[in-house]
Amino acid sequence: MTSLKASLTKAKARLFGTATKDIAVPFELPCDCGHRVTGIRRGSYQIATCTACDARVYVLAVNVYPATKRVSSEVLDGSVASRLSTIVRDLVVGDQASPPASQSATIHAPPPGQHRSGSAAGVELPAAESEVSGVTKFSGKRSRLATTQPKVSAAAAALAASEILLEAPVVRVPRPRLAVVMRRVFTPFRLLMLSATLLVAVTGWWMVTQRRLEDARKAWRREMDVAEQALEDKDLGALHLALSKAVAAGSILQRNDPEWRRAASLLRQTQAVRDLSSSDLISMLSGCVSGDGIFNSPKATAAAESLTGKWFVLECAWLPVANGLQADMPLMVDSVPVTITTLSETLLHAVAALPQSPLMFVASVESCDVIDNGREFQLRLNGKSATLITTEYHAAEMGFTAANTPGLAALLEKQTELLKSVSQAKDNQP
Repeated sequence: MTSLKASLTKAKARLFGTATKDIAVPFELPCDCGHRVTGIRRGSYQIATCTACDARVYVLAVNVYPATKRVSSEVLDGSVASRLSTIVRDLVVGDQASPPASQSATIHAPPPGQHRSGSAAGVELPAAESEVSGVTKFSGKRSRLATTQPKVSAAAAALAASEILLEAPVVRVPRPRLAVVMRRVFTPFRLLMLSATLLVAVTGWWMVTQRRLEDARKAWRREMDVAEQALEDKDLGALHLALSKAVAAGSILQRNDPEWRRAASLLRQTQAVRDLSSSDLISMLSGCVSGDGIFNSPKATAAAESLTGKWFVLECAWLPVANGLQADMPLMVDSVPVTITTLSETLLHAVAALPQSPLMFVASVESCDVIDNGREFQLRLNGKSATLITTEYHAAEMGFTAANTPGLAALLEKQTELLKSVSQAKDNQP
C-alpha cells in the first residue's frame, strides 16, 4: 500500500511539473578515502561531509531538466497527454525512464594531476544497456556472425562509455590581443566624447580662472585706494581690513612688485600695532633677582615662558653671527644680560644694505631660555614675523615720535626705500 501511494505521489509530481520539489532524489558519491557519501539532493548545490575522513564533497542540485540518454531525471517534457501516457506506461510496465539510484551515473572529480579513467570516475551504467549480445537474427534464423563475435562484458562496456563521456575536449575561448582590446575600448565615438568632455572642462576652468583674476584685479585697485584713505584718516581698523583684502588679491595675481611689498609690509605693521604687548621686555623679565642678589630660577623660567608669542618693537643695530643676527645693544635686566638673536631674511637684507645703521622693526618672540641658572637670558625672535616700520603713523602708534626719537623721519625714509629694492615675499607673506 505504501509503495502504491509513493508511486501515485511520484506520478502526480511528474504530471504537474513539481517533480524537483516533491520527489526525493538520492545521491551516492565515492570519497578519496574509499567511503561513499550518500544523501538527498537539494534545490541548490550543497557541500556534503564524509563521515569517515571529514572531507568535503561538492554535490550538484536536483536536475530540473528532462531526462536524456546520458543523464537521468524525474522531469518530463512534452504536452500533458504525452506526460500522462508516459506515467501510465511506467505504472503498468514499470519505471524505465529513470534507473535506480544504485545504477544512476555518478561523477566524482579525480584528484589534480591524475588522468580520468572509467574506474576512477565512478561511472556505472545499467547492465541491461551495457551488455552487448553477439546474436543477430535474420528471419528467425541464426547468422554465422553470432558464432564469430565475442560477448562484451558489462565492466568493459562501462569503461568504454566512461572514456567517451568524461574525456570530451574542453573548449577554450582565445584571449584577444592587446591591440584588439584597445580598439574595442577606445572606439571613435568614445574618443570623440572624451575629447568633447575635456574641451568643455578646460573651457570652464579657463573661464573661471579669468573671472577670478579679473575680480582680483578690481579688488586690488579698490582696496588699495581704501587703504590709502584709511592711512590718511589714521583709521587702524579700516586700514587692516583693506590691506588684508588687497594683499590676498595680490597673491592671486602673483604680484611681487614694490607696490605689493609695500602693502604686505603695511599689513604686517598694522597687525603688529594691534598685537603689540602692553608691557615692555624689561618689565616682564625684571624681578627675578631678590634684594640680597639671589636668583629666583622658577620665577625666571615662568617669565621667560610668558614672552613666547609676544610682539615687541625694537630699535637697534645688528651684527652677523653664525646662526643669523645678534642685536648690538647692551641689555641688562637685574644684572642679568639679555642676548637677542634672530634669523630673518628681511633683517639680513637690511643689514647688508644699511650697515652700521640702527633698524626699527617689530617681531614676535619665538623662545626665551634661562642659561646656567641666571647667568644669561637668551631670547630668539621669530624671523618670519620681523617687519620694518616705514610710516610715521605706525611708529607713533608704537610710541616713537620725532620728539623722543631723533632722526626718525630719515630712518623711516631709508627703510621705505629698502622695501622697493629688496624682495620680502618670503617673510611678508601673510
